[in-house]
Amino acid sequence: MSDRSPSTPDVVVLVGNPRAGSRTRGIAEAVAAALLDRLDGPPSAVQVLELAEIVGVSFGPEPAYGAKAGPDPFAAVRSARLLVVATPTYKGSYTGLLKVFLDQFGHRELTEVVAVPIAVAASPAHADAAAAALRDVLVELGTPVPAPPLAVLESQLANLHEIAAQWADQHSTAIGAERASVT
Repeated sequence: MSDRSPSTPDVVVLVGNPRAGSRTRGIAEAVAAALLDRLDGPPSAVQVLELAEIVGVSFGPEPAYGAKAGPDPFAAVRSARLLVVATPTYKGSYTGLLKVFLDQFGHRELTEVVAVPIAVAASPAHADAAAAALRDVLVELGTPVPAPPLAVLESQLANLHEIAAQWADQHSTAIGAERASVT
């Protein structure tokens, strides 16, 4: 059963970059907007969760806290109808910051949340590897992932709206059908 309410965003953009305001956020928001432009239905509320702002990481004895207070980010992810998850590629995979966040969800806990994984990297091999690894962890959490992950090269980010539009043109039908089936 879903915990969605009328005030809950339909779309959550989860940005796993440890730097707020990154180009990773830019491509994630562009993909979310392109998908929403192509999907039928009423306008959807979109919430952006920048992990750099809300998750604290500490390697010392003192706990770390995120700098930004706000609504529960875990509840937002659980209640989303569409989750766009974007990460830069670090050492051939998605970020540890994103891993720490996603590890807070139980096995198959997100079965009602359709996910779109996005990875940004300097090389095609790293982008593909990170995108595939991110897709695998989202599937482990139960999210339907009805389209292939989007792997974007850093050198292409100047054209992020065109990349997002092209990807959405190819995959919005499958994503829309999956969204309809989980509601």
